[in-house]
Amino acid sequence: QMTLQEYNMIHSQEDDEEFLQRYRKQRMEEMRQQLYSGQHFKQVFEIPSGEAFLDTVDKEHKSTLIMIHIYEEDIPGSESLNGCMICLAAEYPTVKFCRVKSSLIGASARFTTNALPALLVYKAGELVGNFVRITDQLGEDFFAVDLEAFLQECGLLPEKDLVLLTSIQNPAACYSEDSDLEID
Repeated sequence: QMTLQEYNMIHSQEDDEEFLQRYRKQRMEEMRQQLYSGQHFKQVFEIPSGEAFLDTVDKEHKSTLIMIHIYEEDIPGSESLNGCMICLAAEYPTVKFCRVKSSLIGASARFTTNALPALLVYKAGELVGNFVRITDQLGEDFFAVDLEAFLQECGLLPEKDLVLLTSIQNPAACYSEDSDLEID
């Protein structure tokens, strides 16, 4: 036989457990919402002008990481970098991936010849990564996993754990039958 006090304690503990479970669920949902509240880009944006380039860098939210590929069509490695960025944009939706032709931002012919393809990385309007002729580090024919590893090594991509929580709703986005730009 139980006393009334013992009976109340048992039911109180059950209520406490129920309360804690509800609280955990609520907090998990709040944390999930915070992760999702940031803007998701999931594509590579073409920058149409020098002014648009400056706007992209200066007017994006200060917490957004922006990667800009400066290219010209016939430069070795530009096509590889474009394909890699398409794949990484799908895997890292909170990173804004962009590309711009060097001729549109007033780059000199010497820069175009000697520095492309270039990858500039910005956060809060500040240049945090500057890779001119990225083919010197990766070669002319490289894959998304190579670029991803390089950027992670430089500390320029968000943690994969956070990305997995917020993205990859379509893991096949980077694969097509005729593409060698597959992410493993």
